[in-house]
Formats: sequence, C-alpha cells, structure tokens
Amino acid sequence: MDTPEELEQLSIERIEEAQILFESKKFDGAYYLSGYSIELALKAKICRRFGVPNLFTIDEKKLQNIGGINQVRKAVRTHNLFALLIMSGLMEKFDVDKASIKALSLGSSIFFRNWSEELRYRPCGSVKENECKELLELLTSENGILKWIAEN
Repeated sequence: MDTPEELEQLSIERIEEAQILFESKKFDGAYYLSGYSIELALKAKICRRFGVPNLFTIDEKKLQNIGGINQVRKAVRTHNLFALLIMSGLMEKFDVDKASIKALSLGSSIFFRNWSEELRYRPCGSVKENECKELLELLTSENGILKWIAEN
C-alpha cells in the first residue's frame, strides 16, 4: 500500500468481500472484515491528515529521515478503531454528527466499543445473521459510516 487511495480501495475491497461472505452465510467472517474496512478507511484519512503518502511501508525512503516517524507508524498500526478515529482528526465531528446520523450513532457502539481484531478467535456462529446485516447496512447505506469517513 503506497497511497491513501490504495488504502481506500482496499477498504472498498474488504467491504465487498464482507458482503460476499454475508450472502454465503459466513457471518463471522463478514463481521470481521467489515471492521477492517473501517480501519483501512480511517488509516487513509490519517495519511491525508498527516500530509504523508504512506505511514505503513517500512522501507519508505522519503520518510526514514523524519525524526519520530517510527513512533507515529507504530501508533497508527493499531487495530483499535476508537484510537484511529481520534488520530484521523474526526472524533469531534463524529461526536457531533452521531446525534443526527443514525448510522454513526448505532455504529459508535458496535464498532468503536465492540469490534476488535480478536474477533478472529471467536467460535464460528458467534455472529448472528441479523447482527451482521445491521452492521453492513450501517457501513454501506447512503448515510453510512464509510461514506461519512470519506466525506469528512
């Protein structure tokens, strides 16, 4: 991944994969990949906010001489969606907008409190169809979380 655009494309790819898994009744995998779609969208936003093309490729020669860049890279490598929301610079706007945008309000508790990369270790069948369906709708609807991240 070399650019924020590539991170955004990967985010789109992950949500499309999540939808395919949902249609195949693989709800655990769909739920898990949905979280990664948000993670990638936020990481793209962070790259833009920091004004750097790439915080993730270790051998990026342009950034190696920037003091403290490795600490920034380590911080951004987190899977914690709440931390990424803060680093993206969107936290305050998110708090304001979730009062009027249902997907953000519902997504706040689902993603920023409950989603974790540790979900990959939960037993199959842990995520129910209705949970997964609601989650995908919160992400992909006209006023969904992914669109909100892209537009802010």
